[in-house]
Amino acid sequence: MNAYSGLERRFARLDAIGDAAGILGWDSQTLMPDGAADGRADQLATLRGLAHEILTAPETADALSAAGEQGLDPWQAENLAEMRRVHAHAASVPGDLVEASSRATSKAEMVWREARAQSDFGLLLTHLSEVLRLQREIGAIKGAALGLGTYDALLDEYDPGMRRATIDPLFAELRTRLPGLVAAARE
Repeated sequence: MNAYSGLERRFARLDAIGDAAGILGWDSQTLMPDGAADGRADQLATLRGLAHEILTAPETADALSAAGEQGLDPWQAENLAEMRRVHAHAASVPGDLVEASSRATSKAEMVWREARAQSDFGLLLTHLSEVLRLQREIGAIKGAALGLGTYDALLDEYDPGMRRATIDPLFAELRTRLPGLVAAARE
């Protein structure tokens, strides 16, 4: 078995774990009974922690290094580059922080539903503050590891290569245009 084929299998397992987490997330939004939020948060955190362990295992790093020495077609070479990018992001964050962030996000989402139904943002505030605190911590750790600013490190995970310097002017333009647009829509 060559290193690239092993990586394809490893990343297929990661995709399957991600799919399972997605189904649990969907279930929590549609069918999950009241009172099951803590258990579901633990399930999702466990799956995300397991995926993180697989992704950051020394065998993954070794295979990523070895695969670069093989003759890959252009599609495989791009796929390998993406695998390396995903690995670099994951390897920079401790697994316990990944699980804590997942757990906090799941709990905040459940509380958000209640807060929305009651029109009471105060119910969510503590949970949202914890989610943001953990994301800032993750961003700082990733930024240091990847040589990026905190926000750029978080942004790069979801929009590779995008930087704050590019999107700040877009948001500034929205900040000037949206109030008038909202006012016009209300009329």
